Amino acid sequence: MKKLLTVAIVLLSLSQLAFAQDNKYFNAGKMVAGGQAGISGLGFGFGANFEYGITDKIGIQPAFIMHNYSAGTTDWYFNVIDVYGTYHFRPKVSFFDPEKMDSYGMAGVSFVSFGAESPGTDAETASSFAFGGGAGSRYYFSEKLSVFGEGKYRFASFKTDSNTLAIAWYSIAFGVTYAIN
Repeated sequence: MKKLLTVAIVLLSLSQLAFAQDNKYFNAGKMVAGGQAGISGLGFGFGANFEYGITDKIGIQPAFIMHNYSAGTTDWYFNVIDVYGTYHFRPKVSFFDPEKMDSYGMAGVSFVSFGAESPGTDAETASSFAFGGGAGSRYYFSEKLSVFGEGKYRFASFKTDSNTLAIAWYSIAFGVTYAIN
């Protein structure tokens, strides 16, 4: 089911690229900052992001997201630092007013640190790089203020003293952004 959902999101994103038009909300030099909350295969998460427009369609988006959850007697945490490249477009067809939409596909690298703590055992921690991609969209209420939703899928491998862990996880985030300029 997860693979089917991932394939559907990628195909929908690629089909929207074919119908892309000029986007008045994203251009070279544009700076957008925001906060987000969401859910993923790693539990509830919250964080912040920033995007800078390199060209009228391409941007770079660093973000920081913290996830944590409990599984039985074990408490897990994941901290993720993303650096993603984005490709912006305005879809012709949308459930919302396409004139107010700024949609984007993204791919990039993440630095992920995780830890697990259980009563009576030593805490285990590890860090690794992850690779991933996704898509998102912003809906602008004004020239500066927007809400957004995005989905990402990442792959990483970790090694601790006692375990080797390979994971792939999704995240769905929603938030508010403000265009600085």
